[in-house]
Amino acid sequence: MNDLRPNATIQKALISTTSRFVGEFEHEELVIAHAWPDYSRFPSQVSLTENPLCRNAFVIVLRTEPIEAKPGVPVPNYGPNADMLCAFLSVLYGKRFDSHGLLEGTGLFRRPDMSLEFSLCTPTLPQNSHSPRKDLEIPLNLSEFRRIAPLLLEDNVERRLLQTTTTACQFYQQALQNFECHPETAYLNLITCGEIISGFYEYQNEELLDDNAKDILRQIKDGLENGEKVARQVTARLKQVKRRFVTTITRLVNDYFFERSESKDALGSLKKDDFAQRVGAAYDLRSKYVHTGIPFGGWVSMLRHEIQVGRPVVQDNDYGKVLARAPTYLGLERVMRFCLLRFIHLNGIQIDPHLS
Repeated sequence: MNDLRPNATIQKALISTTSRFVGEFEHEELVIAHAWPDYSRFPSQVSLTENPLCRNAFVIVLRTEPIEAKPGVPVPNYGPNADMLCAFLSVLYGKRFDSHGLLEGTGLFRRPDMSLEFSLCTPTLPQNSHSPRKDLEIPLNLSEFRRIAPLLLEDNVERRLLQTTTTACQFYQQALQNFECHPETAYLNLITCGEIISGFYEYQNEELLDDNAKDILRQIKDGLENGEKVARQVTARLKQVKRRFVTTITRLVNDYFFERSESKDALGSLKKDDFAQRVGAAYDLRSKYVHTGIPFGGWVSMLRHEIQVGRPVVQDNDYGKVLARAPTYLGLERVMRFCLLRFIHLNGIQIDPHLS
């Protein structure tokens, strides 16, 4: 084979971010390196400063197993590997990453999708800024990818854990990609991310019931002739997706989470004392939108606070109560990223001591 041709066991993909990173990640099976622009044609301040056009590019290089080229053997497409890696990068750093597709794959030159090259972003959003996220303050250095790299590079990661983590991370990444144009979709992406994590755990019936529900069940057992049977039927109905969602999220968020905030002031920060009610309200907001189509994007798009400051004025009183309790996108995004990182950490991939 001509050495100038792509190597069939080396896959190269182009990715980009709306933030700015230094450093590189290097492993015998994976490299993440800068793809530098030609600064004689491209103003350096566009990529080096926070602005609506900021976008920095990187090349992912993967080493893969050789394949036997013969009729009937399909040529593997490693583009989804770049998508998955972008999702892990997004969660680790809390920044938006996009995959543009392969440059070289399985011995062929490839054409990446550059449609996002000059798309606009909101530089003041934490996911686009050039500063580390507040909670874990992971430096914006690609060498820090070593924290989460074992998910991709080690063979001993349990299959169900990898599948759950990958899918949840991809929904989180989609939330970052969707928010500026489709805030409702982004909010639903984050809720779905939490649902996927919650599906990983097995709960006993009692764990999914709050004190009020337990008290009602005791009254049913004591007050009805066939109370035990009725209580079992009610318990089965109460063991629902929302309760599982709230239980999982509240257990994954630890005290350290509440010591940091993306809010501009303490008044708009998520707090421990009403956190469970706010998580439940986020799920209610999702359900109301799915079943009625009532838009809420304007209310959750406040970029100064993690929760509503004041009561939204809407015609539907019950809807107003849900909006008042539910976190904004800023708050829910931070919750889901923290839960994802802690979920990964507690399942054997050591990311940060504050997640222990």
